[in-house]
Amino acid sequence: MEGISTVASGKSVDRTTVYGANRGGADNAKSADGGTNGGKGTVESTSDGTSSDKGTIKSTNDGANGGKGTAESTNDGANGDKVTVESNNGGANGAKGTAESTSDGTNGDKGTVASTSDGANSGVETVKSANDGSVGVAESGQTSRGTKSDGTGTGTAPDVPASKQPEKVVYLTFDDGPSKHTPEVLSILKREGVTATFFLLGQQVERQPELVKQIVAEGHAIGNHTYNHVYRELYGGFRNFADQIMRTDDAIFQAAGIRTTLVRAPGGTYANFDQGYFDAMKAAGYKVHDWNVDSGDSKRVGVPASEIIANIRASKIANTLNVLMHDSGGHEETVKALPSIIAYYKQMGYSFAALSDGVDPMQFKVASQSKWSRGSVTESDKQSLAAFASRLDRKGGIAKQAEPALIIHRGEKSLELQAFEYTLQNGTIRVPLDKLSEWLGGKAELDEKEGVIEVTLDGRQWFWLTDQASSGQGNEVKLDVPIRATLAQFGMEIENYVLTKERREIWIGQ
Repeated sequence: MEGISTVASGKSVDRTTVYGANRGGADNAKSADGGTNGGKGTVESTSDGTSSDKGTIKSTNDGANGGKGTAESTNDGANGDKVTVESNNGGANGAKGTAESTSDGTNGDKGTVASTSDGANSGVETVKSANDGSVGVAESGQTSRGTKSDGTGTGTAPDVPASKQPEKVVYLTFDDGPSKHTPEVLSILKREGVTATFFLLGQQVERQPELVKQIVAEGHAIGNHTYNHVYRELYGGFRNFADQIMRTDDAIFQAAGIRTTLVRAPGGTYANFDQGYFDAMKAAGYKVHDWNVDSGDSKRVGVPASEIIANIRASKIANTLNVLMHDSGGHEETVKALPSIIAYYKQMGYSFAALSDGVDPMQFKVASQSKWSRGSVTESDKQSLAAFASRLDRKGGIAKQAEPALIIHRGEKSLELQAFEYTLQNGTIRVPLDKLSEWLGGKAELDEKEGVIEVTLDGRQWFWLTDQASSGQGNEVKLDVPIRATLAQFGMEIENYVLTKERREIWIGQ
């Protein structure tokens, strides 16, 4: 209900109640397409020993068939190296790649680059390998392993080209948020160009919905981590577990407008889940994810960053990794360790991805004996969760591509709101009341005693009841309001606007 006006103490007062305002939540590769003609590339190998050499790759492509070329170079000093380049083209065009290899003057090295194209265009990848007799990392995302030489021979090429090895993917996951550390984690992920998955607690979602919106806006995945993480409630019986899943599902939707199929059981499923839990969750369409790498950041309070990094480096290596970390309060050391963790996996040739509905979950085996004494999952409990899930429009937890920023113009001034700072739903744009007011030259203050948010602008005052405002600290105002109606209250109007997928701008009259 808007526009309820009163006059008090000789001043004009607009008292407005706003309902439902929730702030929630590569390399340099050179390529020549030769069609039916041969392609030619160059491999340069430099040694800091006594000699350097240069080799040439020659590759002939017959259009529909793959071409393969091998360049071998031998140093006339004490060290030998070998570089193999394979290009398999199944399309109409040839491909050519460039590989660079550097030796430390004492060890032989080898690198492999493989490029596969199954369409009409050529595919090219470039491998740069700095070999000291250990492992070189292919910047294209594959790993090129070097064989240490005795100083007189040459390394041998791998039997399997890099492109035919299984893709190496790491899923970074963060449990128990959102919290004050979540923005720090998001900042690091953005800087590193990495996506991740956040398994959220419902009670934390309700406390900080704006962080949920930010996670979604920045392209990460959202997962359900139950409501309160209390083991005795969750594993004392499936009904309580299901209730917390549903409550958190709704909280995430209220905060960010998405539903998720992704679930992580607090403490993991081992000896907490029985087959009945697994079956009921699967029947409702949820995918329960455990992990295969534990950072150890929650083994005790205050695990130092150095220990977290050491745990990661000591963990198993597999083509697919699901790494358990936490972004909840008290995990500032995890934040400190995160850049090194990302750098480590990049060095090991992994790509990064967020979990989605299409990713098969990693799950611990069902323990022969449960930690908990409870009855079996009833058919009624199973059907209750399935019925809830069947009514929902699920997105698999992965966020859509980030929405564009909203830019508001008035005269020569502009206010830019990032995607997580405003909402556009059913044609209505809602913006933060405090930011809009202050940008217009006013001030928004929270009067906790009266239960209102007071805006002062151009000598006049307006009030909004705080029933739907998000909790803030002190006099912090956390309320989103419909921009057109709010501007009308201020005696202003929208003169023009552009609202597309790529661009969102509003012009306000003077």
